[in-house]
Amino acid sequence: MTSSSIQHLWPNTTEPGDQTAEQRALAALRQEIDQLDDEILALFQLRLAIADRVGKAKDAPQGPHVKLRPDREQAVMARMMKQADPANAEAVEALWREIVGWGLARQGRIGVRVWAPVEPTRAFDAARLRFGAAADLRAERDPRAALAFAAEGHGVAVLAINAGDPWWRGLRDEWSTLSVFEGFGPSSTPTALAVGLIDPAALPKGRRVVVNVGGDAGDGSGARRWGLDTHHGWTLTLVEGALTPGGPEGCVGAIG
Repeated sequence: MTSSSIQHLWPNTTEPGDQTAEQRALAALRQEIDQLDDEILALFQLRLAIADRVGKAKDAPQGPHVKLRPDREQAVMARMMKQADPANAEAVEALWREIVGWGLARQGRIGVRVWAPVEPTRAFDAARLRFGAAADLRAERDPRAALAFAAEGHGVAVLAINAGDPWWRGLRDEWSTLSVFEGFGPSSTPTALAVGLIDPAALPKGRRVVVNVGGDAGDGSGARRWGLDTHHGWTLTLVEGALTPGGPEGCVGAIG
């Protein structure tokens, strides 16, 4: 192939005079994207630096709780989603989960142990979306190993429900220091729950998670209830009501 033929197929577009109007318009758009990328990078690195400062402020004695503020994350996400174009909602949520996750990682990467004997890939995907790529996600074969990991303050556990193991009963006795702070799956009937040593004051606003003896028909308060699992007279339930974690009602946490 001759040199002139090659130039015909791949013309030299480095000189503005050789470009078509369409090519010049595309080059201008790409330059605009490059400028935005520079601004985004600068702002992201500034956010990480501020997250470092927040992490140092959190180093003041606050008990054994992990450095997670589900209430703060919930508020940030709600504010972002309110401003986002509905067409971009999914992308904005995923992006902000990553931003928040990498900010938390500046305070120490969070470990996440996942127990999901049924559809483990779906559980992993949900956990990855929630905690971001910065989190150290690993599978556990035994839900009690995941609970022990969380109870020792190393990170959090994501555990399937209705999977043949009533691990959630332990949230009323041997794992009573742990709190549920997130649900995964359908909003009305989540298929997995996240638990950790969460400061009760930092739990998200939303339905309370209750573990108690008896049915899930309610206690006469009129609060709406959703039964999630049962075992030998014990029930795992979502309740709309201002219940106190660790109180006599059997509240073990909350999900947004």
